Amino acid sequence: MNLNKRDQREILEYLKHITSELTDAYNSTPDTSENSDALYFIDTARDLVDELTINVEDNQEPPVPHEDMGREGGLKGPDGLALNFPFGDK
Repeated sequence: MNLNKRDQREILEYLKHITSELTDAYNSTPDTSENSDALYFIDTARDLVDELTINVEDNQEPPVPHEDMGREGGLKGPDGLALNFPFGDK
């Protein structure tokens, strides 16, 4: 995910409102056996929103999958030279 700062702030604001609404829904639902599924679903939704919030706050490029390392130039050391593993491979 690569967001500009304005979009990131806007999404985080919406996620904050969603979390608040889910918290209100959880707290206003009576804790009875009839409502146990509803409370579980609300709690799961809150967990998903929290996970999404962390991902948006992080706002980093996704890691490059191992299969694409060759296309991305392979592994390189701090000096910029290619790392050849196992040793002796060219």
